[in-house]
Amino acid sequence: MAGETMREDEDVAPKMCAVVQAQRDDREILVDSLTRAFWDDPMYNWLAKQDAYLGARFRRIFEIYWDRFAWPYEQIWTTEDRLGAALWSPPNCWQLGLAQQLAFLPDWLGVTGLSQLYSRWRAVDKIQAKHPHVPHWYLMAVGVAPEAQGRGYCSKLLRPILDICDRTQTPAYLENSKEQNIEIYQHFGFKVTEEVVVDKDVKLWLMWREAR
Repeated sequence: MAGETMREDEDVAPKMCAVVQAQRDDREILVDSLTRAFWDDPMYNWLAKQDAYLGARFRRIFEIYWDRFAWPYEQIWTTEDRLGAALWSPPNCWQLGLAQQLAFLPDWLGVTGLSQLYSRWRAVDKIQAKHPHVPHWYLMAVGVAPEAQGRGYCSKLLRPILDICDRTQTPAYLENSKEQNIEIYQHFGFKVTEEVVVDKDVKLWLMWREAR
């Protein structure tokens, strides 16, 4: 679920910031950058049990994204300094089968804790049920470490796949968890299709982008 807070100057790309595809040995540093980028995100803080293991639980979210959704398709884009990353799933690759979902349970448990597992699983299942079934690129997360925010990284991180979307006439989709980001995503062509209330003070804005 894309949702790291962005600033309006994010669409002004820095001149000295090249974007490249992540390599296998980038995993730890990029998971760290994403963990710090999303640390105040309401959706992820709702998913992760707020206890003494919060740091590890939060980090596990992005390890899951890397291991199960983005890395198998080599669709993780990052900056040269590894302070930002965009994780995508290609068309028809975002959904897990039943066997994969069952194998996913230990990962979920590591994030939610046992007491919250059922309620969080149900909520995410309802969100996934709203996921469009038209072939599209799915932006799982785009985040920039706090020290690099406001320097145009997000614009550059999104550009490689959005260019593919436009070239192949393929839509894109994301779930935004911060209202202040709506206008920023709109700048890139995304439009809100639905607002989902997940819990008290936790909402998602489902956003769809037609190819340009």
